[in-house]
Amino acid sequence: METKSSLRRIIWSVGYVILALIGLRMATGVESSQAPAPPQRDRTVVRKHWRVEPVKVVGAKNKKKANIEFDKTFADDDDDWLEGFAITVINNSDKTVTAMNLEMVFRRDPGDNRPPAAQGLYFGPSPSGLGYLSRDPNKVIKPGKTAELNLSSEDYQSLKLLLQQTGYPTSIKRVELEISEVGFEDGSVLQAGTLFLPDPRHPNDPTKKIRADKKFHHMRKDSRAPNSKSHARIKS
Repeated sequence: METKSSLRRIIWSVGYVILALIGLRMATGVESSQAPAPPQRDRTVVRKHWRVEPVKVVGAKNKKKANIEFDKTFADDDDDWLEGFAITVINNSDKTVTAMNLEMVFRRDPGDNRPPAAQGLYFGPSPSGLGYLSRDPNKVIKPGKTAELNLSSEDYQSLKLLLQQTGYPTSIKRVELEISEVGFEDGSVLQAGTLFLPDPRHPNDPTKKIRADKKFHHMRKDSRAPNSKSHARIKS
């Protein structure tokens, strides 16, 4: 009798241990499932406008979001939200675009007087440099057509390193998009909203330009919205 009683107590003890382990595991699972999600951070993509815009930025996206609205904050918990970043531009002029440069500008916080950082996205070589003479003649943006400029993985890593080395926070909240240079098939160049024409004394030298005395008269009347090379630098 005493042996059977001892055996019964051992069985009950083992059962209690098993039940306790099951309860602990269930409690741990519930606690894990209720763990707080990463905090959502507000991000903003700002589009800078010029008085004259023969080429206009009409779209932006990243690896998660296929359509980022300009000038509006959106929540994203990923500090690598600029990975896979791409922008779409449209040629609103009646002239073929042969090259352009768009800059992603990262401003400093208010009160920080250090210069901002910039990441260049290029559609062909600069229309004001000698490299323009060896451009791909088939790489153009026809009037009314669009093109996409992408931030490659390599250039994104370069940008991250620059931001880290120049004192930016890990979490970037805002980026400005600024078209800085557009080249056209006739040799004219629009720089920061100002038109420059080929110097008639040096018609075959893209580095020689003269400022136009008249406004840009080649804008399309409608604005229907239907590879690149880049580098990161400190913006002067």
